[in-house]
Amino acid sequence: MFFKNHPYAHGWQQAPWMLAAGEYRGWKPLPESALHQLSAFHQQHHDWMVGHIGYHLTPHLWPGLSKKPCLCGFPEIYFFIPEILILLHPDRVQIGIHGSETHARRIFEAIGKTKIASCPSGYPLNIFPVLQREQYIEIVHHILQHIQRGDCYELNFCQLFASKPVNLSPVETFMQLPHAPFSLCYRWHDAYLLCASPERYLLKRGQHVIMQPMKGTIRRSPDANEDAQLLYNLQQSPKERAENTIVVDLVRNDLSRTAVPGSVQVMEWLKIYSYPTVHQMISTISSEMDSAYHIGDLLATTFPMGSMTGAPKKSVLKLIDTFESWPRGLYSGAAGYITPEGDMEMNVVIRSLLYATSSQQVYYHAGSGITCYCNPEDEWEECLTKTKHLAHIRI
Repeated sequence: MFFKNHPYAHGWQQAPWMLAAGEYRGWKPLPESALHQLSAFHQQHHDWMVGHIGYHLTPHLWPGLSKKPCLCGFPEIYFFIPEILILLHPDRVQIGIHGSETHARRIFEAIGKTKIASCPSGYPLNIFPVLQREQYIEIVHHILQHIQRGDCYELNFCQLFASKPVNLSPVETFMQLPHAPFSLCYRWHDAYLLCASPERYLLKRGQHVIMQPMKGTIRRSPDANEDAQLLYNLQQSPKERAENTIVVDLVRNDLSRTAVPGSVQVMEWLKIYSYPTVHQMISTISSEMDSAYHIGDLLATTFPMGSMTGAPKKSVLKLIDTFESWPRGLYSGAAGYITPEGDMEMNVVIRSLLYATSSQQVYYHAGSGITCYCNPEDEWEECLTKTKHLAHIRI
């Protein structure tokens, strides 16, 4: 696993690049009770743990939903204690290893001698939506009918894109993805997650917790004046502001279930962050976690994250189950790490390629928040905008 994260959390120190390799001890529990067992496993070993929680764990947290396995075979949840952990700081390299210091020094020397592979110059990676434009728009109209009836306020509807069978190098493909705050290259057996996520799910330091839902997207322009106007349009958009605000309220409620009473605060509201191909609207919500709760409780009461579901969560999960006939799998789940002290950081698995070497199939998902303000044609275009960072990839 390669993992890169980002400081946008009110001055908190930026965490380093991370590389976790080898499985010193793996943990693949029964999904029905996984999150409640997570803390016990961590307390037993007090070690670094890295891994993922797939969206397909959701039916085990919210009974009554269909169980749809990941197309690439990732399990619902998996964490492991790495045999080798490398942290790359701006001014130093830390190597943790279940072995000798001599072995660690050899790894450090090998890193210094390693040459960065050049990116392939072959043909472009082509992916195609499973839904036709007319089918997508029809489904969005059905979702709007549910919103108008009061069944929900917002629903994050995601569609699936897929390639024809291709033979690609996962690491070389990952290196071609745009730089993003929560990038991740992650392998489980023959399945790969190549992730260029700009969104943090949650960050826990001590008892302090933040979540940063990202709702509201607009394309960027190479023309500076037009780009500034697009940013302004996003900031002022009633639809995007409503979309973000609804999720902020949901996240506040989720965090309150494990928080010290009165500690939940909105630290940033509707702030715009700019990335290579899009501007994004992000809010930051914080809490102090009550000492009666542990990391498994925090995950169980906030997953799946509101930015990938909508609100109210129970209603939209049932509607997502109805309208998304394809599995999300690892997409819209989370991946990250837990430290020996119990600190934790997880991203939101978006802007990601899923690839299995056995089937040689590439999958990609893109979605948008459907509210009463939305135009179905615009939502279709937003999903396509979120695939544009793939246009330059060569395999």
